[in-house]
Amino acid sequence: MRKILFGLSLLITLTGFSQNNQIQVLCNEKVLGKNLVDSSVIKGFEYVFSDRIHEIFLDTTTGFLTAQLRGLSKNGKWLNNTGNIVQYDIKNQKVLWSKKIAYQSSNLQQFSKTMIYTVDNKSYCLDINTGNDLWEVKNNLYFVDPIYNIGIGYKFKSSTGYSNELEGIDLKNGNVVWKRDLNREYGWNDVFYSNDSTIIVVAAGLHAINLKTGKGWDYNTITGKKDYTGTTAANAVGVGLGLLTGTFVMSTGHDLVRDLVSNTIIDSSNIYFASKEQLVKIDKQSGEILWKFPFSNDLVSKSSIFMNENVIFMVNKGMAFMGYRQLDFGKPFLAAFDRQSGKQIFLSLINVNDDPILSYQIKNSEIFLVFKNRIARYSMETGDLIVEKEFPKESVGELKYFVGNQVFITNQNGDLMSLTQFDSTKIFVFTSNGKTLSIDSELNILKTIEYSDLSIYYLRTKDHKFIAKDKKTFVINNAGKRIAEIDVTSNAFMIENIIYDTQDKSFISIDLSNMVSE
Repeated sequence: MRKILFGLSLLITLTGFSQNNQIQVLCNEKVLGKNLVDSSVIKGFEYVFSDRIHEIFLDTTTGFLTAQLRGLSKNGKWLNNTGNIVQYDIKNQKVLWSKKIAYQSSNLQQFSKTMIYTVDNKSYCLDINTGNDLWEVKNNLYFVDPIYNIGIGYKFKSSTGYSNELEGIDLKNGNVVWKRDLNREYGWNDVFYSNDSTIIVVAAGLHAINLKTGKGWDYNTITGKKDYTGTTAANAVGVGLGLLTGTFVMSTGHDLVRDLVSNTIIDSSNIYFASKEQLVKIDKQSGEILWKFPFSNDLVSKSSIFMNENVIFMVNKGMAFMGYRQLDFGKPFLAAFDRQSGKQIFLSLINVNDDPILSYQIKNSEIFLVFKNRIARYSMETGDLIVEKEFPKESVGELKYFVGNQVFITNQNGDLMSLTQFDSTKIFVFTSNGKTLSIDSELNILKTIEYSDLSIYYLRTKDHKFIAKDKKTFVINNAGKRIAEIDVTSNAFMIENIIYDTQDKSFISIDLSNMVSE
């Protein structure tokens, strides 16, 4: 399946965009781990930049590393507004070029060998070897397809700002190859491929776009609400950019509620999708609505849908976003619909005001729902409440979310294994005080697990898993035995058996071919 490449688009202006080749990068070979089988050391390379690394992009075909440097304030609490883009040739250990960047008003995206710098309502394609402009367009690119070499974004008009006119841009020369109107009022919630040449954009509905022609079907629906007059000040919670759950473009309206949508489910022929207005089943090729189930006004909020062979389930969370803030909206509920006809099987309203569903987990034909200070267990066959229990904040903190298979713990034999595998009869809930609660089916707390006892599973090869704890990673085999320990974090990634990590000012590279080769 093709990897979807996309970037969060920002509205930006140009400041301090200039050439500067004074930045130095130091390269050192150093010991970065230990083979636990034969006790030999594991060596790698550390590339030390002049300031903290904010973002990186590695192109293994050229050996070029693009590093965006962004330091911290003197007290270490805030990110600096300015920094540098550095293009570094790893193979030849040489800085090719560097440029200033103002992060509050500028944005850099890279897709394979295409580098897009957006500033002052224009996007510039930069030469990766020199940093010089190759072309510019009055457009803010949201999405790039590296195969067809097409970028997609909205045209900027000096008189009205960004319009609803979506353009397909040839990334070889910046020429506009197609145009199409597509509502951006509530932002983009998602984008995915339906086949090799067609993407589906989730923005005030679903829109099929042929990358070469811009043509395709539209399903328009309501995914936000204007002029919201609820008590947002009391209910709003600050949310960082990293928690925006995939929303690419923010609406500028302070009174605009957004994200009144679900995820999409795709089978061989159809797409299932819920909005503020209705739940629908749509033919993937034609865009024809095969069935729809309408919702009453102001019932639906941000939601999640999932299915088994015959049923579509919906968890309506009772929350939405206004700007960067989370607020209570709609009503939490659990519902089920016949997959073939769309007929409602049940809809169970959860009549608790201002208490959104934070997380859910399915277990043995039942679903567990986590709220701020309580957990509820429902039947997935009838939608009936089975058991519910409150958890006082004073004793356990606020509940946050269910812990999944990615969290590991050390068993009695010293081997690492998934927490859910460690005790499959329990559910595990993370809390605001950094603890994980082990809870039985009757919602009794049986054990409290400290954060320091847990590790994070973040990467795997055919025969090995990579489990991080603080700034260390254990490499384990399929039996859970530790075979190596390396100095990388859970942010590390692997390309062709080489693992890479970013730590403050350093970029780490460790060749593990002798250990994890496929």
